[in-house]
Amino acid sequence: MLALTIFLPIILGVFVLVLPKISKGFRSALAITGSSIGLILSFCILNVVNSGYDISLNYSWIPAIGVNFALRGYIYSTFLLLFINLFGLLVSIYSTKNINNSFENEGQKSRLSEYYGYLLLTIGAGCGAVLANDFIIFVIFWGIVLLTMYGLLSLGSYKVALKGLFIMGFSDFCLLLGILLLWSITHTFRMSDISKIPLNSGLAITSFILMLIGALAKAGSMPFHTWIPDASKSTPAPIMAFLPASLDKLLGIYLLSRICLNFFDFVPNSGLSLILMIIGSFTLIAAVMMAMVQHNIMKLLSYHAVSQVGYMVIGIGTGLPIGIAGGLFHMVNNAIYKSCLFLCGSSAAKTAKSAEIENMGGLSKALPWTFGACLIAALSISGVPPFNGFFSKWMVYQGIIESGRSGTGIWVLWLIAAMFGSALTLASFVKLIHGVFLGQKRNSQDIKEKESFATAAPVVVLALLCIAFGIFAYKVPLSTFIYPIIGSIPPSMGNWVPTLATLLIIVGLIVGAIIYLLNGVKTTRTTTAFIGGEDIDKLETANVSGGEFYNTVKNEMGFGKIYNNASNGRYDFYLWGKGFFLTLANIVWVLGDRLADYVWNTMYKALVEAGNLLRKAHTGIITSYVVWLFVGMLILLVAIYY
Repeated sequence: MLALTIFLPIILGVFVLVLPKISKGFRSALAITGSSIGLILSFCILNVVNSGYDISLNYSWIPAIGVNFALRGYIYSTFLLLFINLFGLLVSIYSTKNINNSFENEGQKSRLSEYYGYLLLTIGAGCGAVLANDFIIFVIFWGIVLLTMYGLLSLGSYKVALKGLFIMGFSDFCLLLGILLLWSITHTFRMSDISKIPLNSGLAITSFILMLIGALAKAGSMPFHTWIPDASKSTPAPIMAFLPASLDKLLGIYLLSRICLNFFDFVPNSGLSLILMIIGSFTLIAAVMMAMVQHNIMKLLSYHAVSQVGYMVIGIGTGLPIGIAGGLFHMVNNAIYKSCLFLCGSSAAKTAKSAEIENMGGLSKALPWTFGACLIAALSISGVPPFNGFFSKWMVYQGIIESGRSGTGIWVLWLIAAMFGSALTLASFVKLIHGVFLGQKRNSQDIKEKESFATAAPVVVLALLCIAFGIFAYKVPLSTFIYPIIGSIPPSMGNWVPTLATLLIIVGLIVGAIIYLLNGVKTTRTTTAFIGGEDIDKLETANVSGGEFYNTVKNEMGFGKIYNNASNGRYDFYLWGKGFFLTLANIVWVLGDRLADYVWNTMYKALVEAGNLLRKAHTGIITSYVVWLFVGMLILLVAIYY
């Protein structure tokens, strides 16, 4: 079952790539079939694992260095296996009706077979990475995901694909070095045999940091995030929903948690813990501030895909059971609602024929199912109860507070960052919901096309998961998956009882609706527009779009220069590296190529001048040659004598 889960989608992906002439319907059917079988196998493996058994597969591959093709199905890998195939299935279903509209030109549409081929390969390689129980096997599948990521991104822009390849390639190189250092400590590549290595030596700390770089870059943490916003404007939305929104988060945080939980003895409130908390807090605040001022819906969502990584890193960085559980829970919650948001954004952009929020508005009637799913996902990512995003953030808050009991007062900064980031997330999604689905129509033409099953079904399923994982958090994701992963049940999570809270919220909404109806309802009212101090000409006729929300933030408290620098790529890690290597290349070109050329030309000119002088000695007179002959003989005799 383990091998079939990995290699079935890989074989189907290769089949689609080598036979590009097969019909679009057959390609999509293969993608749905591969991910569906993988999902069924994941449930079968989960059933065995929940019975108290681990499933393993082990073949001797390179015995000389102790490398085996080793796979292991246990609670953590099975948990991720389930969601990788689920997201693959939902994206495949969504793509059946929407992938053509995600391509901008005929050249991209001609590469449709590549899309389905790379998608299947990515699903299989992602399953292989989480099931691998040998670091060599893990690195192979991890590398395949990198290559297929390049292939998928190239469907939108080769320039962005190359940027992603270089950033992730650099981080994967660091990961590989970290694994080699870890092997030098443990003398084994088997992952299950490595446990709690003390971080009390330079070698262990270096290995930890190098592997940390690989995990954070895969998850999309700053400063390795810059390819994600760039990709959002050119890459088809289903790819964004599957890669940076879900798969990359699952793989990156999986590796990060394995590093901190299993491979090394990660101590709470240590220096390395402080580094993780700083990275998480900075990623959270900086990315959400960038998201607030975006006018393109896909770019706004891409910055939130980066921002939410901060909660996961902070939770794991606490090193405490409740914080780690919160980080892992937020990992899967983020994958659920972020995939939903990207797919909803894609449907809205296709309907409005533009991804700019200023060109949208009033789409709730045309896309009712998409609007409802997007609203639920937006409330969830904003941390509004009783949805799943609130519960995982609540656990992260509890982890931060718990870390403060035995640490310094600096924990208050992490708590402020986490709560402030949630408030800013809510603010930016007020902008998105108003600008895209509510407000006034920007397109004068009536939208006659209705939502198809393939468009509505995936986002509705994801929205229902947002509700279920919030209301039944204790019974399903926490008790079944998260607590067994960390090996303990956190002693306290405050006084939040999701089922009771949900019941009280419903009762409150019903009572509020009754009071509202009893007081009489006016269908419309005319009043002066409230614009919060904004300066808008011709107020009575002004049509305020959601895209204009928070524009003044750029000019307040000195943020203008920061935003301009960020927009121009001044803080782009990739551009820094590109500039460094271009400078290095210029130096090598000047000192190598140009210097060698100068030396060669100088020698050539010297030889030519010497030849010219010797040519003048050839007069054609025999007596002159005889004289030169005797002079030469005298010089030789003198040289021999002395």
